Amino acid sequence: MGLANAQRTLDYIRVITEFISQPEYAPVVPIFGIINEPIVTGIGVDQIASFYLQAHDTIRSITGKGKGKGPFISFHDAFRGLAAWKDLFPGHDRVALEAHQYLAFATVDRTSLADQVDKPCRTWAAAMNSSWTDFGVSVAGEFSLAINDCGLWVNGIGIGTRWEGTLAGSEAAGAGDCTEWTNWRNWGQQTKDNFKAFALRNFDALGHWFFYTWKVGASSVTGKVESPMWSYQLGLQQGWIPSNPTQSTGLCGNTSPAQPLTPEMVGAAGPGEISASVRAQYPWPPAQLNPGGLNPNSVRVYTATGAIPTLPVPTPTIGTVDGWYNDADTRPIYTPIAGCSERILFVLQ
Repeated sequence: MGLANAQRTLDYIRVITEFISQPEYAPVVPIFGIINEPIVTGIGVDQIASFYLQAHDTIRSITGKGKGKGPFISFHDAFRGLAAWKDLFPGHDRVALEAHQYLAFATVDRTSLADQVDKPCRTWAAAMNSSWTDFGVSVAGEFSLAINDCGLWVNGIGIGTRWEGTLAGSEAAGAGDCTEWTNWRNWGQQTKDNFKAFALRNFDALGHWFFYTWKVGASSVTGKVESPMWSYQLGLQQGWIPSNPTQSTGLCGNTSPAQPLTPEMVGAAGPGEISASVRAQYPWPPAQLNPGGLNPNSVRVYTATGAIPTLPVPTPTIGTVDGWYNDADTRPIYTPIAGCSERILFVLQ
């Protein structure tokens, strides 16, 4: 994303934090996922950690520290797995870890749906519970009921699927037919029951989750939902997603139960402090930028001279909502330097 774009992203995080920390909105937004799916192989572990630490400090400089002061800050696992981050920033203030758990994009599994019902328990339950115990709040920020990548544009527009062997690089997996998995109107009761059992085991294995997505719109060509394994609403309507998700409790056997969160993990023990040694390990800007170990002092950056924007507030409104929680936060926004080309080096992908 480039160092300049990282500066700009931190300001976007700042503006959003100012808005959602207002007392009128704070109860509605208890957790803030600051960035979606950074890819560690292109950016680097230390570089992502440096960005995360700077985001943590940016947010807490606005909200203050300790229970009830601003939302939890959610960091994506950058596809490293939750366990890789269990020692991240000891002394942090209310940080959550987030993983996006999908079976659809893994190796093609042509066993029956019935044979895959327990797969979420085998694949995710232990890791999610361990992270809850070792790190603290750990959630599945995305998942679906897709056991394969069938569905309209699931992989992208017009690029095919692994299941059918039409996605580049998937030809060796053979050629299946997606009709069985997209034509939900023909699903019998047994298929719906198997999906419901699969859904419940996902719920139990993941523990704390956000489904992707609530609603998939009908195709303008066929007039029906063409990605049924991705629509929570459709599953509720058609009976393969339960109306009461708590029916899932214990279905994975609870063989590696999570331990209760400690007061420190939820900010109830008072504000913690990230040590000077950790801060020295993850400076901002990072000591080097990828690719190529670039020196951050040699790349183009923005300057903090821009006018501060605020998110618009609804009208009519009541109270003191003005889009900005902390009036002491007055630093100008990062903006391109006048007279300098806006072309920058994309050193973080």
